[in-house]
Amino acid sequence: MNTSTMRSTQNEQQMNDLISAEVVSMDAYAASRSEDTITKAKGFLDTAFPLATGSHKDVSSYVVYYQNLLMFFKDGTHSGLRDPRQFVALNGHKSEPSAILLQDKGTHVALTFDRCGTTGSQDLANIDDIQLEGHKYWISILNIDEQSRTSKTEQDQLFTAKDGSDYLLK
Repeated sequence: MNTSTMRSTQNEQQMNDLISAEVVSMDAYAASRSEDTITKAKGFLDTAFPLATGSHKDVSSYVVYYQNLLMFFKDGTHSGLRDPRQFVALNGHKSEPSAILLQDKGTHVALTFDRCGTTGSQDLANIDDIQLEGHKYWISILNIDEQSRTSKTEQDQLFTAKDGSDYLLK
């Protein structure tokens, strides 16, 4: 192998190492940014929908028991909402909902769960998105880099109200 071929191979290896290091660095940056976004979103939940005890930041699962929303923590303890009337509906099964609908002062907030989702796979409670109802749009407060506004007509959904009746969200 001649000297120019060796230098070319070394330069190529150094470039590959640099690219690999940058990819790892970007992945770490994206993960830390995502964790920061999740933390801030759960801070919003703590302010708008406070728990009787504890914080949304420490919740490991959300379940519906009869007509109440319960949040379970890693140590097995649980809490409800300070104001249980804020829980209005769900999608999916009560023991493992795919979405929870909360309401405060006429404004809905939807928590969607997906343990395989981009955000949900990183979250203790598998929250994949938190969407805030706007005037004509739903605004994602977790997936801010993606298309974060969805037209309300696209978002019209049928939920199950906590009393078991249909809850059409328009």
